[in-house]
Amino acid sequence: MGEEHTAAEPDGRGTYRMTTTKGRRKRRRMNLPLALLACIVTSYQPTTAFNTLSDGSLRRLAEASSLSYLEMDRMPSSPYRVTCELEAMTQVVDDQTESGATVFRDESSNTIVVACRGSANIKNFSTNLKFDLVPATRLSQTNMPPTARVHKGFQDASLGLWKVLSQPLLDEVRRLDSPSVIFTGHSLGGATALLCATHYTASTDDRPTVVTFGGPRLCNADLARFIRNEALQGCDVLHLVHSKDPILSNNQKLWDQMGFENVGVELECDPFQPTVFSKETLVKRNPFSIAWNMLDHCNYLGVFVGPRVV
Repeated sequence: MGEEHTAAEPDGRGTYRMTTTKGRRKRRRMNLPLALLACIVTSYQPTTAFNTLSDGSLRRLAEASSLSYLEMDRMPSSPYRVTCELEAMTQVVDDQTESGATVFRDESSNTIVVACRGSANIKNFSTNLKFDLVPATRLSQTNMPPTARVHKGFQDASLGLWKVLSQPLLDEVRRLDSPSVIFTGHSLGGATALLCATHYTASTDDRPTVVTFGGPRLCNADLARFIRNEALQGCDVLHLVHSKDPILSNNQKLWDQMGFENVGVELECDPFQPTVFSKETLVKRNPFSIAWNMLDHCNYLGVFVGPRVV
């Protein structure tokens, strides 16, 4: 038998699957520093910011995303407040769209984490349902292609959030000495995190990292290409997903039909432990299985990321 070589191939929607030269797919567990994982999956050189993201660091971002669902005075009672080791600096909510975000700081690594909150109220859920693709005219970017289209609800929510987030975030960035900036969020928060990052790069020369958990697709191919090649050019953008997530699994065909595309690299993770897998895990899942448990949408890397009942 000849030697087999493994390579990553894009599937046309911003995701990748691992193949061999003999055409066989094989599952490979990835519990590696994420910079190495990036080279394996995407064949590009990671940035300096990307080198700081291990599987454990990704879990901390999931914990920050979880904490963003809480008001700041409730965060100390959460076990994630201790394990994520991030200090909450400020929290903002847009009165009109009721989208929110928390700015965290890690002075030991000179990092600012902007965690955008996912759906936590009726208005947030109604935002998700405004899924018409409309002209991307409200993203603070110049040279936007006229054919760029974005999810109406996410565009409105991100603009409203950015109006109340930009000043405290930029003040915190100026206070520190050239900090790394990471935008993160779960579900709706993943969508607003990515779009807020595009607002941020229109205001500064910084190149932030974007990591989303269970985030939906939010734009057409033309806007995805513009964000990758211009608005977030030089930025690392990761979409962490898992096959048990019913929101993602049950909407893939709809998103395909409507022309929605991913912006960054989509990676399969474990819902219950801090482990990232190579992309073919999604390809090899049982085609007859049905993701039905809504709580699984809130489980990422062993962290519950979602609204609290009490």
